[in-house]
Amino acid sequence: MIGLALHISLATTKDLRAIYQIETLSYPDPWPREVFIMDYLFNSNSRYYVVKFLNKIIGFFGIWIEPEKVHIINIAVHPDYRRRGVGRKMIEFVIKLATKKRKKEVYLEVRETNIAGQELYKQLEFEFSGIIPDYYSDGESGLIMRKVLNDHSWD
Repeated sequence: MIGLALHISLATTKDLRAIYQIETLSYPDPWPREVFIMDYLFNSNSRYYVVKFLNKIIGFFGIWIEPEKVHIINIAVHPDYRRRGVGRKMIEFVIKLATKKRKKEVYLEVRETNIAGQELYKQLEFEFSGIIPDYYSDGESGLIMRKVLNDHSWD
């Protein structure tokens, strides 16, 4: 995948089925379908993006655009396309978007046991900034990781 043409675009309502399929393939406790629909349709700060390879959706991510930050609320790559740079491309896209929108940081929560995810975020200069006990429905803790962007307070 690295070096191949991946296309990232805003998700449409037609993409929700593929997003949900990737979600259920990716997580032991996937978000309910209704959560995606409600967040997509009714949260004005929410944006969902899809990643396509050869016109097939192979990944997605959701963000909340907050006053000074961008929160990555969900991110997943179809199992057939993992470990090929797709996740990195998605995170880099979010960092560029946040920088363009002049946000101060990008942050997310990641499972304590998701070592591959943590390593990717560290490679992209995210730092551990806290822990949320029992964050996930199965009782696993969530690690908060954040990347501070350029300080625009002088502008």
